[in-house]
Amino acid sequence: MASTDPLEEIWKHAMSPDKTDLLCFYPGKITMSGIWTGDSPLDFSLPLLLFQIILITTTTRAVALLLTPLRIPRYIAEILAGFLLGPSVLGRIPHFSDIAFPVRSLFILESMSLLGLIYYTFTIGVEIELHTLLRAGRRSFWFAAASALPPFLVGAATGYVAVSTDGTRRTADQFLNTLSFPVFLGATFCATAFSVLARNIAQLKLAGTDVGQLSISASLINDTWAWAGLTVATALAHVRYGMVPCVWTIASGFLIVGASYLVVRPMLLRLAGRVAEGEVVTELQECSVLIGVMVAALVADAGGTHAIFGAFVFGLAVPNGPVGVAIVEKVEDFVVGTLLPLFFAMSGLRTDTAKITSVSAAVLLMVAALAAAILKVVAAVTVAGTFGMPLHDGISIGLLLNTKGVIELVILNIGKNKKIMSDQSFTVLVFMSALITALVTPLLAMVVKPARRLVFYKRRTIAWAQPDSEFRVLACVHMARDVPALLTLVDVASPSERSPVAVQALHLIEFAGRSSALLLINASAPSSSFEHSTRGRSQVELQFKHISHALLAYEENVAGVTARAVAAVSPYATMHEDVTAAAEDRHAALIVLPFHKHRSVDGGLEMFNPAIQPLNQSVQRVSPCTVGILVDRGLGGVPGAGCRVATLFFGGRDDREAVALATRMVCNPAIDLTVLRFVQKGGGGGFMGGAADQFDALKERKADDTCLREFLDRANSMSANGGGGAGVEYRERGVFNASEMVTQIQEVEALGKDLFVVGKLPGLPALTAGMADRGGDKGGRAGAWPPLSSPNLHCKFKF
Repeated sequence: MASTDPLEEIWKHAMSPDKTDLLCFYPGKITMSGIWTGDSPLDFSLPLLLFQIILITTTTRAVALLLTPLRIPRYIAEILAGFLLGPSVLGRIPHFSDIAFPVRSLFILESMSLLGLIYYTFTIGVEIELHTLLRAGRRSFWFAAASALPPFLVGAATGYVAVSTDGTRRTADQFLNTLSFPVFLGATFCATAFSVLARNIAQLKLAGTDVGQLSISASLINDTWAWAGLTVATALAHVRYGMVPCVWTIASGFLIVGASYLVVRPMLLRLAGRVAEGEVVTELQECSVLIGVMVAALVADAGGTHAIFGAFVFGLAVPNGPVGVAIVEKVEDFVVGTLLPLFFAMSGLRTDTAKITSVSAAVLLMVAALAAAILKVVAAVTVAGTFGMPLHDGISIGLLLNTKGVIELVILNIGKNKKIMSDQSFTVLVFMSALITALVTPLLAMVVKPARRLVFYKRRTIAWAQPDSEFRVLACVHMARDVPALLTLVDVASPSERSPVAVQALHLIEFAGRSSALLLINASAPSSSFEHSTRGRSQVELQFKHISHALLAYEENVAGVTARAVAAVSPYATMHEDVTAAAEDRHAALIVLPFHKHRSVDGGLEMFNPAIQPLNQSVQRVSPCTVGILVDRGLGGVPGAGCRVATLFFGGRDDREAVALATRMVCNPAIDLTVLRFVQKGGGGGFMGGAADQFDALKERKADDTCLREFLDRANSMSANGGGGAGVEYRERGVFNASEMVTQIQEVEALGKDLFVVGKLPGLPALTAGMADRGGDKGGRAGAWPPLSSPNLHCKFKF
């Protein structure tokens, strides 16, 4: 065999018209000896990789922080960060790209970004349950089909025209480009990013609306279709090697799906069943699932589809319950915060405006992208009109379904890697993706905000709602354990056919990136088959179903009650907006909030979530109606079994609300009710200050007397007619100081009261101010005001 000269081979390679980049790697240049020996960190692989990750993550966070006031999705910030670091902006600085992103480092950086993308698509798959597709409803399917088919046809037609008129592509790969590029472009135009859309809906406070629910369901369906289209387009890319590789690629995709659902899912469902019975997910089991993700990605990539397809299908096979949550929590923060920005940065580094050489082709793609976006809106408006929905709802759904995200970038990157898409097409489509997504938020603000809550709503209170009128309550719950105490409170409000009580339980769910939680919004009452199919459901969904079941059972067993449960998914920082909006929509007279502490094992109170107290304070500050803070010390008895209630009255508008609630209790025959009024002796309650202060004090005293007179008149009327509670008692106690007041309260407490109803800001400040100073509302300790040591439950009202 004749020997060849290596230098001659290198020269031939360099002079060849089909040459590619030739790089030489030095295995010894991975870690450095130190800057003290003269080494440069950027000359070694590991320090350079760490520098690149720090640079990309910092830039992404900085851009996101700058764009926060504009309420632009984080997806846009990540794209812009990559664009800034790419050749179009900072890359124009001499030697910047050679120093920060040398060619020799891009292989490692892209491999790291793809690893992050694999696990990110896995988490998306975990959050999607196929049974939610089956429950999506007819309207969701029609919105999904109408918003996907026209853009796909526009993309396919545009891709075919672009390939057919491109003279540079008339090569042996013409058939390849004629088939695969139109499919890639069509899949790009019809895709809707489910995870990005979920965050947008949560930020725009549309989660509790019909628009938000339909958009989430339709985007879920569109995402599934987009992944299927990506698989087909990837298989078509193998036509250059003949039809046999193309067929085997599609067959391998079906094989991965079948193995995931016939082998992996049954095993994980059995594990979920054991976890539901109390077993803990072990580290070995979590590690096995995470290794399974890499195995699925490896098999998919070897089969010719793509590694992320295998990870996504494997994620679909994982039940979104305690097992799925435990696994996602292991990887999500690191993947989303560190590795995923690398993928967006790589997309930005590939976006080079200098590669736009054909203006006509670029304009064609831009017009096609805009046409596809407009067609989505037109299609959504048409479907909305078919189902009798308002015009602005159809426009809103169409705009939301134009949200782009990871799935579109994945399609574009695969197309570029397989040389199906030119650098110019990639740059234009990435730019249009970011532009269309950025336009969604301001256009939605123009469409949705003017039509939002135009119904007149007067500031309502318990006293404003007459005792015989419908009493509307918005009860907020964080978990199923909040429900028994809530139902006890509703039960003592004396619901009846004559005086009905309408309760809406608002399940408050923190939105922390769990997009699937938004699928619970406006969910219907649970079906009777729920108990037999709980293993594959998420913990959040199980909580919501338990809450719905409890309210449904209460409504069926108690006359005069209408009860339903809905969910609100939002960050705690803005969750008060969801609560107040729900109160306005329901015209609620009372909002009930759980106390930020729960009963502990030893009988005391312990904080279970530090974000609850600021939420309660925000609701009280902006609420349109009365707010009650419900402190549960373990009451929650059987509705209708009787309850011993004491109402403490010192004067003031908050205490008048407490008496107004007591007035409704008079009609309940199972209630033992005591109203205790305190009057300060010795002139301490005299009117001090100027004429205006004295007038206000007299006005308050008159309002107090009127409120108590209404209570006594109703109690006497019910007693004369043979109705009323098991025992209704009114007492007045004169006290000289706070010590005597505490003694009187403790005497009432010694009678074994179950429920104390008090005002948040009581009158007689000379007596009660000292109690607040001991840490009542300021320190957040229940029991300092009022001075109670063992009540099961008491409420604090704020008007």
